[in-house]
Order: sequence, then C-alpha cells, then structure tokens
Amino acid sequence: MTHIHIERALGIPISAAWLELADIAHHVDWMADALTIEFETSQRRGPGTCFTCQTKVGPFRSRDRMEIISWVEGASIGVRHRGLITGEGLLALRPGASDDACSVSWTEELHFRVFVGGALTAYVAEPILTKLWHQNLSRFEDCARRRLESPGR
Repeated sequence: MTHIHIERALGIPISAAWLELADIAHHVDWMADALTIEFETSQRRGPGTCFTCQTKVGPFRSRDRMEIISWVEGASIGVRHRGLITGEGLLALRPGASDDACSVSWTEELHFRVFVGGALTAYVAEPILTKLWHQNLSRFEDCARRRLESPGR
C-alpha cells in the first residue's frame, strides 16, 4: 500500500476552488495524468457518481473505474479507484487566513496489485506520483483562477 498526502495554499477564495473541484468533467484540464473522463451514470456530482478515467503516467496507461463515495458541498470529494491500481482518494478544501485564500489537500491510499509489480511498483511510483500531483495542484489553482476571472466558462 502507498499513502500519499500533499497540500497547497491557494491564492483564491474557497468558493472558486470548489467550483473547479466539483466540475468532475474538467479534472482532465488540471490533472496531467488524466486523459479522459467518461461518465457511467447520469449524475455528474455527489455520492454514487461513477466514471471511467483513462490515465497515463510516463509510458504506463490504465483505464480505471472511479466512484464518488463522499461529497461535502463546498469542502471535499472522496473517490474509490478500481482498476490496475485500487484505493481511495480525498480532495479537500480548507478556508485560508483571508477570504481570498484557501488550501487544498490531496490524500491517496493506493494498492498496487501483484501482477503490476505490487510493493516494488508502489515504491517506485510514490515519488513520481507525489511530484506529478503537486504539479496538478498548481494547474488546479490556475484553472480555478481562470474560472474566477471568466465566470461564463
């Protein structure tokens, strides 16, 4: 099992960060490892929403089934992964010191199956995914800022 936890302070209001986070279809805009998202359910938000996400990290590709397992409006989204890598993740927002700031955290518990290298793959993947997801959170802030500056998006 691999545990990854990262945080980033954002120079945007929590309401702007939530609009970006809650727009699941647009996660491909800021997640460099997410190529496509295809919804399997008619709902697009909240617990029970299911989608397939094609991912690519370096030369490795995966098609994972994702299910939203928790949704706290304005605050967090929890997801369960099923595929070559299984596990659960949580993206959470916290208010900042001012109305124009907040922070985002990303926590993942991932299980790498034996046929994809198990513990060895987990050991190699952890620093790579940690760096990638730090970059993703930087892109997340950029996307949320653009959404804030052009609300018609």
